[in-house]
Amino acid sequence: MILSGEKTAELRLTRNRIVPFGRVFAGERLYFKIASGPICASAEAAQVELYEDLIPAEIVRLRQSINHAVRGDSAFWRFKANARYATLVYLADVKPCVDGPDISRARAANPRSAWLMLDG
Repeated sequence: MILSGEKTAELRLTRNRIVPFGRVFAGERLYFKIASGPICASAEAAQVELYEDLIPAEIVRLRQSINHAVRGDSAFWRFKANARYATLVYLADVKPCVDGPDISRARAANPRSAWLMLDG
């Protein structure tokens, strides 16, 4: 959906203050990979919004205001209804990616993480 332009923002909702909260900034390049697959796209973080101390009613309002960009289904929003932190990244300059960065070291250090921070 990111490559087709259908999804124009990436949203991470978490119960705890973990990466990417406060660690991704406008102008940085992000890389996206297929679950259990290769890196397939990159995009610039055009704008980053952070939300903290969320309550379920605020998650409902967030869904109403940004789901057109995030494209989350009902199951996603139900699963994330009790999140307390949100990182919303609006994407620009989306490109398919043939040769992405080597993530093996970052993956080895954080094998279960859905979001990795790369050096450099």
